Amino acid sequence: MGSYKITGGIPLSGTVEPITNKNSILKLIPAAILTSQPVTLHNVPKTTDVSVLLSLFKLLGGSVHYFNKGTSIKLTAQNINETIIPASISQKARATLVFLGPLLARFGETGIGESGGCKLGNRPIDTHFRNFKKLGSTVTHDSGGFYIKRTNHDDVFIWQDEAGVTPTENLIMASVLGKSKVTIYNAACEPHTQDLCNMLTQMGANIDGIGSNRLVISGVPELNGTEYTPIVEHLDVGTYIAAAAITGGQITIKNAIPEHMTQILTMYDRLGVHVEINRNDIYVPAKQKLEIKPDIRGGINKIDAQPWPGFPVDLLPVALVLATQSKGSIIIHNKMFETGMFFVDELIKMKAQLVLADPHRVITMGKAQLSGTTVHAPNIIQAGVALFLAALCAQGETIIHDIDIIKRRYPNIAESYRSLGAQIEEI
Repeated sequence: MGSYKITGGIPLSGTVEPITNKNSILKLIPAAILTSQPVTLHNVPKTTDVSVLLSLFKLLGGSVHYFNKGTSIKLTAQNINETIIPASISQKARATLVFLGPLLARFGETGIGESGGCKLGNRPIDTHFRNFKKLGSTVTHDSGGFYIKRTNHDDVFIWQDEAGVTPTENLIMASVLGKSKVTIYNAACEPHTQDLCNMLTQMGANIDGIGSNRLVISGVPELNGTEYTPIVEHLDVGTYIAAAAITGGQITIKNAIPEHMTQILTMYDRLGVHVEINRNDIYVPAKQKLEIKPDIRGGINKIDAQPWPGFPVDLLPVALVLATQSKGSIIIHNKMFETGMFFVDELIKMKAQLVLADPHRVITMGKAQLSGTTVHAPNIIQAGVALFLAALCAQGETIIHDIDIIKRRYPNIAESYRSLGAQIEEI
């Protein structure tokens, strides 16, 4: 599984660019199934999830051509002739679920074995299948998995029971081909969902309301191929900002798309973090006085996750580490996942001052001087990243075991932070 050895207490300094948005690229790959023409994607990260999805694309009959030293791919789905996603593949990555939408749209039927992914609490997939039923499909289930067949192509209004990102994206891709008009209420509108819609529109899809929670999709007979560069990862930007602040460093994040950072920066301001925005770049000044702001009555403030444009749930672990390095107390509330905060046991090993109030809430009491020790990254990507940040500001040496989970989103995280002066060794 691999380990990092990190010597903490070194202020970061320099200039970086964020990685490609993980959740964006994982949806753009299956979207290529919606056309028989080539789709070219640039800035493709070499992550395990991307590898699994490209393997599935080829298994279904598609072709994948790499160029630009492997950072660009040309996907051609003209010869896809298989519509069932085998369990041997679906169990490797939860993102295989979003192959269902484009396969259903193009071939009228599809299926999948049980899926895998991050062990982030109980993550049911019911919304995906409820959406397909509302779209006019039958859904059956047996010991082998789930099977979907489109039987009705009438116009339809679909009110999602949750603003889930992958259910929304699956439904979007299932709706773009044909003659039906599909209206989706309570749609997710995260940056990566917008990115998917923007590429589909570039391919000829008719999608109205991009960036809102109400989408109107008018089906078209076919989509064209395209060439597209996905957006950068706003979670990576938020992580760099936190890393600079807790180490007392100063960094510039190039091409950070500041408009995606508004609510993130608002919550970071509660923790005493300030940045400067220069066009598309974000600068984090050195030696900030990190102090938590109380609420309007002088009581303990709170940071909680909300659907976009609220604070992303995936940045709560990062905000938690940041809070341990800010003077004062704050509640970090993960409303969505009941096991998302259990990694704090590893932070406590590093002498973090905090209390796990219940499975969803943590109360921090800073500022705490963290001490290097040996910790294990849980099977949650951002919890592993939080431990990585804690190691950067801890005194002494920290060993982080089981780092493969971190590399699912950040395959070159060690190299990126070494370029800013961090002392990191993979062992």
